[in-house]
Amino acid sequence: MDAEVIAVPRPSLSVVADQLHRDDGPAVAWSNGARYYFWRGVQVPARVILAPASITAQEILAETNIEVRRVMIERIGYERFLLESQARPLHADGTGALYRIEMPDDEPIVLVHVENATPEPDGTLKRYVLRVPPHMRRAREAVAWTFAVPESEYSPTKET
Repeated sequence: MDAEVIAVPRPSLSVVADQLHRDDGPAVAWSNGARYYFWRGVQVPARVILAPASITAQEILAETNIEVRRVMIERIGYERFLLESQARPLHADGTGALYRIEMPDDEPIVLVHVENATPEPDGTLKRYVLRVPPHMRRAREAVAWTFAVPESEYSPTKET
């Protein structure tokens, strides 16, 4: 102000890569108790940071702020989001299954669910959910994209 100076105590800040960020508490906190939660520069409700396991796919789909919605998905993971959203496969073949989840006011989330070709020491095969561009229409096309090759050139002779 022109004739006044307002002084406030300095908050404690958690800054990572030039962005407010903290994965286990407030990124901005004042000694008077005010707290603000951020994930990679996006301000989010405290629960997104403190209790991500409590977030549901239905809450994510209902979230109107696109950036907060993206953080919520990141916090619960694509696999859990896919399962809880009850997405139906768009396409499936020997390489995996492709899912498309329409997102309000945002591009759709397209995920390919694949199985690792190499067994774990106990004999099980790990499964992965990978995000791919929204224009993908076939599972094989999506898997090929993850290897940066066109579907027509994706022909692994040995998978490890």
